[in-house]
Amino acid sequence: MQAHDELELRVAERTKELAERSEEIRELTGKLLRLQDDERRRIARELHDSTGQMLAAMKMNLDRLNAEAQGQNASLIGETISISDELSRQMRTMSYLLHPPLLDEVGLPSALAWYSDGFAERSGIKVALQISPEFGRLPNDLEIAIFRVIQECLTNIHRHADSPTASIRLVRASEGIRVEISDSGTGIASHRNGRIVEGIGMMGIKERMRQFGGSVTVTSSEKGTSIIATLPASSLVPS
Repeated sequence: MQAHDELELRVAERTKELAERSEEIRELTGKLLRLQDDERRRIARELHDSTGQMLAAMKMNLDRLNAEAQGQNASLIGETISISDELSRQMRTMSYLLHPPLLDEVGLPSALAWYSDGFAERSGIKVALQISPEFGRLPNDLEIAIFRVIQECLTNIHRHADSPTASIRLVRASEGIRVEISDSGTGIASHRNGRIVEGIGMMGIKERMRQFGGSVTVTSSEKGTSIIATLPASSLVPS
């Protein structure tokens, strides 16, 4: 009897220790995700402001040279101007993908509309975006988290799903937020026991939602995949 009690005590202590370590890991993961988002914002601002200004100055100088150039030099400068324009366009797109300015300026719905349109153009995947009219603004950290979740899901659809379409639906109600992302692709691979194989991206999605008390469910078959994230009403209160 004493040995049994001692074993129960050791199991309880070990369980408590593992729970504490798990909580520490979650806190660390949350800090890393926030640092990642801050670094993305910083790099995006640097690309848009400093690098963008240098490219603009270079373009002005090229335009002046082009106005005075003749013959082969004019052709070469004109070609360089075209390259400069394309570089500026790609840099601006990269900056916005790292951290869309619309996310800070007018909120998640506008940022998602911009992103889904650009994603459809780049990937050839038709995207249907549906956001409830009363959605409005959310706490900044939560808007960033939801945007990153949708961004990761669409990236996975493009890379792995072989789907011609994607659907995004955001609903805000008294009980909280519901985010649905679905496709009509080939589905996610699963183990022999039927459990879906989760990559790093999916683990990151779940951790982002967990930071706000939310949860994520994934259903997948040969007809497509659906990812649903739910967030409680308490997540809508700024921390």
